[in-house]
Amino acid sequence: MIEPKISIITVVYNSVNTIEQTILSVLNQSYSNIEYVIIDGGSTDGTIDVIKKYEDKLSYWETDKDNGMYDALVKGFTHITGEICAYINADDFYQQGAFETVKEIFADKSIKWLTGISTHYNDRGQIVWAATPYLYRRELIRRGVYGKKLPFIQQESTFWRSDLLKYVDMNKLRQYKLAGDFYLWYCFSKYADLNIVSCILAGFRLRVGQLSSNLTDYYKEMDEICMCKLGIMDRIKIRIDKKRWVRPYRFNENIIKYDKESNSWKMG
Repeated sequence: MIEPKISIITVVYNSVNTIEQTILSVLNQSYSNIEYVIIDGGSTDGTIDVIKKYEDKLSYWETDKDNGMYDALVKGFTHITGEICAYINADDFYQQGAFETVKEIFADKSIKWLTGISTHYNDRGQIVWAATPYLYRRELIRRGVYGKKLPFIQQESTFWRSDLLKYVDMNKLRQYKLAGDFYLWYCFSKYADLNIVSCILAGFRLRVGQLSSNLTDYYKEMDEICMCKLGIMDRIKIRIDKKRWVRPYRFNENIIKYDKESNSWKMG
């Protein structure tokens, strides 16, 4: 049986100290059917030399000036052909076995996108925090709740079926400087539930001065994407969910967990 192709995109600019770990976390996966695309924004610090070390294992790469991370990501989307898609930034990296897990769960055709345990690395790549999400409600994603009133959807740990990209306005996506990930989730949530997997797939590296630390401007872009007012029922759900995020397994039987007896992933 042919395994589904997993397409991964990395966008990078001047990340010579971390890009190799990111690349190797993709290329050293035990999963074989991988399509890896790297879009460099014209790095000048040695990043390109690192990429060239692995260019024979890449499906495509380029280096050229762009108009920001999401402009580069849109370029990457034009070069992928896989059934499953994700992107990982040059500060971050996947855990070994992540793609095998993703493949097994996407064997269930009803699952359109998924995210794993939210995980943070320090600057040395050590896991310093991890927490299983409780629940991502589609209507609350579209109202911009996650990241403001409830925890973010972690981009590094999120994979989706590539056909969801047909719902994304790529010209609009490339205009964002910070909240392009939220725009993707906003588009996806109109058509599919986000499933949670009790597994560390990847993580986010904490680093001084990174773009994602500029939350004020990030929130401004979120508000441009969804100018929705929260209703009374929304506020009630948020209040309930805040309590349940502390111990998600106790309340949510829809989390996909590993079953030792059957050696497989199961809902609930």
